[in-house]
Amino acid sequence: MNIIEELIAKKPHLEDPLRFYEKSIQFMEGVMVLGVPLRPGLNAYPSEFIGPIVDRFQSVFDLPEGSLSPLQQALELGEIDFMRLPLLEVPAFSLPYPEDDLTMLLFLLSRPYFFGMQGALPNDDCRWEEGQCPVCSARPSLSSVTSEGRQELYCSFCGMHGQYDAIGCHACHNQDSAQLDTIVFEKEAGFRVRACNACRAYVKIVDRELLMRMTPDLADLISLPLDIVIQEKGYKRSSPNAIGMVRMSGSG
Repeated sequence: MNIIEELIAKKPHLEDPLRFYEKSIQFMEGVMVLGVPLRPGLNAYPSEFIGPIVDRFQSVFDLPEGSLSPLQQALELGEIDFMRLPLLEVPAFSLPYPEDDLTMLLFLLSRPYFFGMQGALPNDDCRWEEGQCPVCSARPSLSSVTSEGRQELYCSFCGMHGQYDAIGCHACHNQDSAQLDTIVFEKEAGFRVRACNACRAYVKIVDRELLMRMTPDLADLISLPLDIVIQEKGYKRSSPNAIGMVRMSGSG
């Protein structure tokens, strides 16, 4: 039994997001075999690869044929800059999709690009200056604490992880301890939340022992109920989880 099957057996209420994640991995693997080239200044897929990539996406996720035509056309016209996505910026022009759906679509479509970019760049220094990914500038999706007591941050866009030396909030850099809370949830063993009351951002902290048994992607997904609870309290994520979700509650 693979790790996803084990997690579904233990947490059947999370089967849908975990199955969706399986499809996202299938899509990424399908794009990788296309051999899409990356070169400096290229902020999306080369035009000749966009059609095959969109076709794979529609096939893997069982979408109606032509449902992504407006998005495909925008990509072919060079109207979407993937490098703006980690900053949580959606295209300024109108596309016929609800905002949360568009955020998820663009995240999933662009993830092979970001993983390829990470592999194409030298990563001698993996420090997260200013709380941003050194590869794509995303804010962290997850964090952990090393055995030396250092904070490590994880990027859901490109998979990069690295050390963050600052003590305060990863989003607004507030260092007032009175504005920073660590919240523990009894039903989510192995996880806690670092929340900033100055900017209302939060990041989940996962125990290192859990990360020895599963990827950061899966750790983020199995703690999705924690996202719902903390967002109901008015806090917000700074980046999507591994299936492109940012808002998990009506108030998040």
